[in-house]
Amino acid sequence: METRARFVCRRCGACCRVPGLVRVSEADVETLAAALGMDVAAFTEAYTDLAPARTGLCLKGDPEGPCVFLGADNLCRVHAARPKQCRDYPERWRSADIEAVCKGWRFDE
Repeated sequence: METRARFVCRRCGACCRVPGLVRVSEADVETLAAALGMDVAAFTEAYTDLAPARTGLCLKGDPEGPCVFLGADNLCRVHAARPKQCRDYPERWRSADIEAVCKGWRFDE
C-alpha cells in the first residue's frame, strides 16, 4: 500500500526561518506595498534587495535568518498579501530543508 503525504499548516513559522531568499515579482511588490500602506518606491527601498545575479528582487534580510515579515508570534505579518513564492508552498514547490523542519506534513496510510 502506498503512503501519501498531506499537508496541514500548524502556523509554527518554521518554513519562514529556513535559510534562503524570498523572490518578489512586480505584482508582489505592488500588493505588499498596498497592504502596508506604502507607495511602491518606498516599499522597494525599505524591503527589497537586488537578487543574486541581478535576476529580480528579493526581500531584504539575512538569508540565513527568518523572513522580515515573520512576527514574534510566528505568524506572517503580511499573510493576505504574501509573495507568490510563499503562497505556492507546499502545493507548487517544496524543499528538503523546509520539509525537515515543517511539522505540517503528515502521512496517511
